[in-house]
Amino acid sequence: MKKETINLYGDQRIATHAGKGIDVASQRADDLDLMAVEYIRSIASSGFVLAVDVGCGHGGQVVRMAKAGAHVIAMDAHDYRAEIADAFARESLHLGQQFFLHASVESEPVIGPVDVVMCQRMIHYLEPHAAAKAISWFWRITVSGGRMFLSASGLDSELGDGYPAKDARVESRFAHLSPEIAEMHAIFSPVCLYRPDELAEMVMKAGWKVEKVFVSPFGNVKLVAVKKSH
Repeated sequence: MKKETINLYGDQRIATHAGKGIDVASQRADDLDLMAVEYIRSIASSGFVLAVDVGCGHGGQVVRMAKAGAHVIAMDAHDYRAEIADAFARESLHLGQQFFLHASVESEPVIGPVDVVMCQRMIHYLEPHAAAKAISWFWRITVSGGRMFLSASGLDSELGDGYPAKDARVESRFAHLSPEIAEMHAIFSPVCLYRPDELAEMVMKAGWKVEKVFVSPFGNVKLVAVKKSH
């Protein structure tokens, strides 16, 4: 029997912990994931590469970045270390290429400096002021010239249908999705949905230089930024 899919990509409803969406990265690599992988490949031949995947879930992107040549700090507020170890074993990867950090982004743990920050489908679970602080923390832990690969759920995506904070300014935009959409996407926590210019402005205020910002066919906002020293 074919399993039910929830979107145009064919993703199945494999829920992450605490009602914070489905685990997409364990099912497929999207365009932003692949951009990070290609960037790691481009710099791995020159020496040691350290990446952090913030909100790593079951570790799908951690595996891909390790295969590309990075050592990866897999970071999540839920303890996924066993799942990530299993994923590494299935790919015959050395466990020494990853370290699991059980921490929330709001705790700003002391790590780095890293060459790559990966943060997919996590930042929208923070209130906007906390998201801005997290992006500033990403800047502080990254080497000069390092890259950040960031995504957030889009205000003009399907998630925005019936979203009660749709007309609020981004600074105060934080609310639960409509019950139907929340159930479909396993998102039961309040979120801040973004437009491309809003996310880009937040990133630039933190000191990053935005190299690319785009919207996926589903309507989510994706961004690549480079750290330039002040």
